[in-house]
Amino acid sequence: MSSSAPESPAPGGPAGPSLFPYYLILFGSSAGLACIIVLLADLRDQLGFSEIGIGLAIGSGFGAAFVANLVMAPHADRGRAPAMLRAGLALAVAGMVLLAVGQELWHYVAGRVVFGFALGTAGPAARRTVIVADPENLGRNIGRLGAWDVGGFVAGPIIATGLTAVGGFRFTFWTMAGALALLLPVAFRAQPDVAAQDQERLGLQGLLRIRRLIGAFFMVAAYFVFIGAFEAVWVLEMDTRGASRAVLGVALTVGALPIALLSPLGGMLAQRYGARRWAVGSLGIITLMVIFWGIVPGVVGLIALTVATSVVEGFGFPSTPMLVAAAVPENRQAAAQGLMVAVEVASGAVAAMVIAIVYDAHGDAVAWRTTAVTMAILLSIGAILTRPTDRQPVRPGVPSDPIRRPFQ
Repeated sequence: MSSSAPESPAPGGPAGPSLFPYYLILFGSSAGLACIIVLLADLRDQLGFSEIGIGLAIGSGFGAAFVANLVMAPHADRGRAPAMLRAGLALAVAGMVLLAVGQELWHYVAGRVVFGFALGTAGPAARRTVIVADPENLGRNIGRLGAWDVGGFVAGPIIATGLTAVGGFRFTFWTMAGALALLLPVAFRAQPDVAAQDQERLGLQGLLRIRRLIGAFFMVAAYFVFIGAFEAVWVLEMDTRGASRAVLGVALTVGALPIALLSPLGGMLAQRYGARRWAVGSLGIITLMVIFWGIVPGVVGLIALTVATSVVEGFGFPSTPMLVAAAVPENRQAAAQGLMVAVEVASGAVAAMVIAIVYDAHGDAVAWRTTAVTMAILLSIGAILTRPTDRQPVRPGVPSDPIRRPFQ
């Protein structure tokens, strides 16, 4: 990537776009998604939806986000990131309103589809701008974006619990719709970046022929195999071990908090020492820790190991998006990041289904070992494909090509 305008004025250089609108809107969207997930049980109990119906609504939302990331992301590379941010926010408001007024299952399926498409529209716009706005602080900015994103997901369950206690699930959806609508003026403050654009309208064309990008996607897949397994097994295993709903809620919040707190620092360290080296190291440690998830006894032991793993996740979280960013030029950033999210969704979905079957048949120890082995294979392939062609490391602190350094 070539250097472009920084987030704040540099001596003798122009000021780039403020990243705050992108951070804040991603926070609000993630909080809204978390609220929807937390309230699924209420929808089932109060409206009489079946487990299949709830699964249809969830799957429709993820499917819409998957499609939007592939279809909409290339438009951000053509100078339309601010418009996409505003459109994504408006769609998120509309989705929340549909959920608030819905009576039938199809209303909630439609609401999740609209909200999922909103996430897939605003997300690539935010990532594109954050990546190209200030390449010298790429790691810090990606880490901050991840912190706001995960922070919204951490705050969402707390918000939903409080609002539902006051006025029920409809009140929660109406309040979140109003809160997201209040962010519209912030969205109109978003400015376009000044980096190179996709003038040739290449979109996704040719991206899957880039060896380093494919390698970065394998690393992304390794991490999201773990995420999918976590969603499929962790809550069930905690329940099996006797954890109450209150303990589950606290454990989920405490378990995710280190990611939000440590991501900016992790991004800076990844940029300093090399994102490839940082990704391989952090994912390797997580892979080893996952083996012990099925060994440690009791609720407290599993929570402690979850928090410890989350600390490592926080430090390593920005490194894989940095590898994706370094694999393509400025004018292909949003398309590559959109494709990355599609890989995340697909990997997590497949892992959740497969590991759930393994857990049901053989228990948590085998499920987590299967997860660890799968992660190790994907990580090894990714490490090979992202290896520098000359295999010569860049020493920390020595100026070098900004594209080369993340691959060390």
